[in-house]
Amino acid sequence: MIRGFSADQVRAAEAPLLDVGEPLMLRAAHSLAGHVREQLCGGAIGNAPPTQRVLVLAGSGANGGDGLHAAAILRRDGITADALLTAETCHAEGADVLREAGGTLHCLAELTARPGHALEGLLGSSDLVLDAILGIGGRPEVPGHLRRLLEHLRRAGTPVIAVDLPSFLDASTGEAAQLALPARTTVTFGAVKAGLLLPGGSDLAGDLHLVDLGLGPHLPSRALVERLEDEDVRRLWPRAGRDDSKYTRGVVAIAAGSTRYPGAAVLACSGAARAGAGMVRCLAPAPVLDLVLRARPEVLGHPVEDGGVDLADIGRTQALVVGPGLPGDDARARSCIDALREDGQGPHRGVIDAGGLDALDASDAFGADVVLTPHRGEAQRLARRLDIDPELAAAPLARALAEATGATVLMKGAVTVIAPPDPEAPLLAQDDATGYLATAGTGDVLAGILGTLLAAGLPGPRAAALAAVLHGRAGRAASHDGLVPLVALDVAERVPEVLATILTGTEHHSEASEGER
Repeated sequence: MIRGFSADQVRAAEAPLLDVGEPLMLRAAHSLAGHVREQLCGGAIGNAPPTQRVLVLAGSGANGGDGLHAAAILRRDGITADALLTAETCHAEGADVLREAGGTLHCLAELTARPGHALEGLLGSSDLVLDAILGIGGRPEVPGHLRRLLEHLRRAGTPVIAVDLPSFLDASTGEAAQLALPARTTVTFGAVKAGLLLPGGSDLAGDLHLVDLGLGPHLPSRALVERLEDEDVRRLWPRAGRDDSKYTRGVVAIAAGSTRYPGAAVLACSGAARAGAGMVRCLAPAPVLDLVLRARPEVLGHPVEDGGVDLADIGRTQALVVGPGLPGDDARARSCIDALREDGQGPHRGVIDAGGLDALDASDAFGADVVLTPHRGEAQRLARRLDIDPELAAAPLARALAEATGATVLMKGAVTVIAPPDPEAPLLAQDDATGYLATAGTGDVLAGILGTLLAAGLPGPRAAALAAVLHGRAGRAASHDGLVPLVALDVAERVPEVLATILTGTEHHSEASEGER
């Protein structure tokens, strides 16, 4: 589990160590230098190619000090490393040790004042840049004197390693300035910052490497944000036992598909079946059921014509999925929502997606094992009906919707954000997907996968995060790791393969490995 903390939580955890004189900056710098060596020459000291040059963008604070100390260490190891000072002042001790190691400290103000292209020349001769302008005190605003520097580096595409976190990124919220530098890797110190896991920050961070500085005993027991890793999937996944039956494995009923969108039922049922449901029931009009049963003969069809659904007539069901391919005024949507409500007949576990979301109103109240799965537009429409600011960023919007409805909210996007209804519980944020999942029907597959996990008895927030992992990885597999387009049914069909890869541990997907200790 990757656990992300706010800037204030990290500062509070550092304080007792700094008070007793622990050399946190030097530990961070040594680990950072080791990672740079690994990038340049496989970790061997003194074997960097002679043409490779490292440039540290050093701000005035402790983050700049980390970068300057790392540059000095690299110099002593035979790697050419210099610094570009981006502020009027710099970390004095770090500057002194870099000079003593033979490094040059260039001043951004002086370079930009010279005629010609002195700044561009320095940047063009650099093969790797360490972004140490700002640390956890950074804000998503780029001052005017740094715009030329950042614009040039973004155009040039020079590889960047972010020192602790990318500059101009809010460490707690993930909000980032438009010109913030995307990193190939972020080497973060002491604890993962929550903003590195959330939309915005996760897009900039690249691969995460956590350097252990001994903060663990001083961090809160509850993180601000969590992210599941492969070992968590292996621990949480509901495996079939020898004595299981189709009923104990979990029965999921899916109210999906309409004359206009019949394929949504096929996709949702396929997602549920391929994720391992003991039984999938489809509640749909006869023409939709014909389509479903041709594709998935294992599904049990329950014909529904005009009117709602009486779950008492359906049979044993542990979870209910409602909404894929339904118009908001479909009677199935309202009757299934009424069943899922806290005061409804149950089951009180299920997924409300697509047309089901459009049927919600302010009077609907659910428990945490009901999961709403909106994309941004659906979330904004629901927010307006619930008198919530629809322009909130993804994480606070998901939080507000969860608190208003009592349900868990899975906000779809490049980074999937899951908000439990308990405001004190951590958010979950999964970044497993590919942009090619932005195609019709993939959300229906996700709803089916999630319905299966809820039918198996997993708590709503954990089921949502697990479904996001599996769905995202299946999308990556179907698109050959994001190289080619996919269609939604491809995603469902790749679920068993991806799950087997994770459960057998044949491929490692961890994003935040602990660095050198």
